[in-house]
Amino acid sequence: MTYRVPSHVYHRALHDEVILLDPRTDAYLGLNPTAAVTWEVLAAGGTPEAAAATLIERFAVDADTAREDVASLIADLLARGLIEPAGA
Repeated sequence: MTYRVPSHVYHRALHDEVILLDPRTDAYLGLNPTAAVTWEVLAAGGTPEAAAATLIERFAVDADTAREDVASLIADLLARGLIEPAGA
């Protein structure tokens, strides 16, 4: 499955982090470097598997941890309305 950034969500890379803003709810979220990498992959149309592979490569984490971190971030972003399934 792939995801997309809804048109109402603003995002900006700042150094090694990403800042997200939803003006509908005034929600503001700062993503740390690993979450920022995951965001970059997902926002570009990449799969969760691709995001996990990128984390493994860039941060030398084990596969289980990478998959769990990606799944957790996706669940949080979906709950906040900051990403949506690409088919939606």
